[in-house]
Order: sequence, then structure tokens, then C-alpha cells
Amino acid sequence: MHTHKSTTYDLIVESESEDKNRALLETVIYALFILSAIVSIWQFVVQPIVVPSHTAGFASNQTQCVQGEI
Repeated sequence: MHTHKSTTYDLIVESESEDKNRALLETVIYALFILSAIVSIWQFVVQPIVVPSHTAGFASNQTQCVQGEI
């Protein structure tokens, strides 16, 4: 039975490989965060805005009765 003794070089090479995988995963996650923010902003940009009419229910167009005038 042969046991492998890890050297410092082996540990460094293994660590660099894990760092590359981690960096790739972080890049994908950050890209998804940025994309979701852009989509959220875009939803508000294209959402129609309903502005109430200025004449419907406007106070100066309505007649008011004072109780003494009836």
C-alpha cells in the first residue's frame, strides 16, 4: 500500500485550482445579481403610468350648496 505525502507544492497547486473554480462561481453569481437589478429597473421603466384626469372630480368644477341657500 502506497501512501501519498502531500508536499507544499501539491497544496499550492490544489489551492489555485480551487480558487479558479471559486472565482468562476463568484463571477456567475455577481453577473446574476447585476442582471436581476437591470431587469427590476427595466420593469419600472416599461410599466405604464396611470395619471388621473385633471378635470374629473376637480373641486372648482363642482358646485357646492351652502345650507342656508336651499
